[in-house]
Amino acid sequence: MSDQPTDTSTDLTINDSGAIQPVVECKGIRPIKDFPRDLTGLSPEQIEHHYKALRNSHISLNRSRGQLLRRSREFSEARERFLTTLRGYEERLVLIGQEKAEAMRLAQDMHQELEAFDSKQQALDKLLQDLDDAKQEAGFWSIFKISELIERMRAVLRGKNQTNG
Repeated sequence: MSDQPTDTSTDLTINDSGAIQPVVECKGIRPIKDFPRDLTGLSPEQIEHHYKALRNSHISLNRSRGQLLRRSREFSEARERFLTTLRGYEERLVLIGQEKAEAMRLAQDMHQELEAFDSKQQALDKLLQDLDDAKQEAGFWSIFKISELIERMRAVLRGKNQTNG
């Protein structure tokens, strides 16, 4: 017989009980139950056929095993790349969160400074209004009131927010 597997699916064999059975094809992966346990009573052609079928099944299994190993390796590499990318994203997310927290602190500080500036501006506006009112009056008390308002203005400008009178 030749080394080429032949399509023997149309061949028939007679088993031990005398029943006619088709001979199984020699290609692909086959379960072990397709092969006889005992070779006695088989013709040399049948033995050769089963040998070739067993060999082809073994070759297919080895090929499938190789593909499985290659795909497993590729999957592991892809998983590692994915996890590395994910860790990179997590690190970037942490950095962004820290930057955002710092930006929030800066914004709060600026807001407090703006509120302080606004309250200082309002105090100065009130003092200027009081100063204008004091200028309208004449006499000793207006001079005393003006000097008191100037002292209050100095205190506001130094950062002491005093609002008397």
